[in-house]
Amino acid sequence: MLDELFLLNGVLNIGDWIPWLDFLDLQGYVKRMKELKARFDRFHDHVIDEHNAKRKSTKNWQPKDMVDLLLQLADDPDLEVKLTKDNIKDLIAGGTDTAATMGDWSMSELLKKPQLFTKMILVSLANMLHGFTWELPPGMKPQDVKRDEVFGLATQRKYPLVAVAKPRLPLHLYN
Repeated sequence: MLDELFLLNGVLNIGDWIPWLDFLDLQGYVKRMKELKARFDRFHDHVIDEHNAKRKSTKNWQPKDMVDLLLQLADDPDLEVKLTKDNIKDLIAGGTDTAATMGDWSMSELLKKPQLFTKMILVSLANMLHGFTWELPPGMKPQDVKRDEVFGLATQRKYPLVAVAKPRLPLHLYN
């Protein structure tokens, strides 16, 4: 299965380059990818079911590996973000899903709980303010900053605000 995964991961699919041919699947790669995904899903389902069976049959069960720990977390009622079986499968696979899908998932979670989104923005802003000193570009004075606004749904600046971020801390801390 891994050989086929690596092979299909590197193929040149005509439908990717000519979108109006994509639905035809001329080379059969999309069909093979869907079949491979189904095989991986069955494999991961088997692993999860096996671990669940051991968990339920053993008295005083203790997690022994990552799958056991993930299953224990999935059952935790105090967990703020619930782990689903698909989340567990993805973590077993090493998070091989694309960054875009992860971004979609995280945005959907943030939309469900707007207070988390606000906290995330505040933490990001605090890190930026704490980590850098902010200055105007060379030769620019505070009175040169134009503060004109443009009408719209949100107040926008007519001229972009320009600031130069200079590291405040030793450079090795930024990596």
